[in-house]
Amino acid sequence: MPQAVRKVWAEETETRAAAPRKSHWRRPKQSARFHLDTELRFKAFIMLALFAVTATVTLVRSEVSAMRGYELVQLRQQATQLEKENKDLEVQIAKLKAPQRIKDLAINELGMMVPKEFYFAADANR
Repeated sequence: MPQAVRKVWAEETETRAAAPRKSHWRRPKQSARFHLDTELRFKAFIMLALFAVTATVTLVRSEVSAMRGYELVQLRQQATQLEKENKDLEVQIAKLKAPQRIKDLAINELGMMVPKEFYFAADANR
């Protein structure tokens, strides 16, 4: 009987050795692999597109903010210049309204004279 057990055991080991070992991990079929690569590429493309849109929006917003900043600086400079011009015009108006200037114009350009004596008429109704 022990020879029979040895013979069966020997036959089993021969059949096991002759048969190729199967791996637990199977390679995916070519069509399935292509499908996975396409899906992965599509997802990568979508992510890239979203990143590009986000970067573009951020860039445009920062450019608009910078342009508004430059406009604000220009408007402040313009306001300062206009305030200075306004003050200069007020000084010029004050000089033109000065009584001494009006007197000098009346004497020199219009030939008027300042009277030496002043006469006041008395109120006749009094």
